[in-house]
Amino acid sequence: MELQIRTLPLAPTVAGVSLEGSIGGTTYRLLDEEVGRLLTGPYKTLVLDMKGVDQVTSAGIGVIMKAKASAKNKGGDLAMRNVQPQVKRVFEIMSLVPALNVFEDRAELDDYLARVQQRIVDDQDES
Repeated sequence: MELQIRTLPLAPTVAGVSLEGSIGGTTYRLLDEEVGRLLTGPYKTLVLDMKGVDQVTSAGIGVIMKAKASAKNKGGDLAMRNVQPQVKRVFEIMSLVPALNVFEDRAELDDYLARVQQRIVDDQDES
């Protein structure tokens, strides 16, 4: 299944990325390109909505970990929400759940995003 990607701004430096399909095979390149485009723009933090992702391969995991590192290098972060059980299990098997920000629901994600944005404001105030 082709990977469908929709992006929308959530805050001035936070982009939401809604994914549907599988991340692997050749589709991981689509996500890699979109993440690269977003992180070269004004966005520092990405929120991947994984509700529509039914499968992820090692290539997909590689892209997600690369995106997290790129966001961190820019002073932001990467978070995932609505991760399907079978996909979450892959991240658990690879011991990546603690390394990635995985949220159960929107309220938990919103609390996290508020902290991220406050940290950015605080860093700007210190400059």
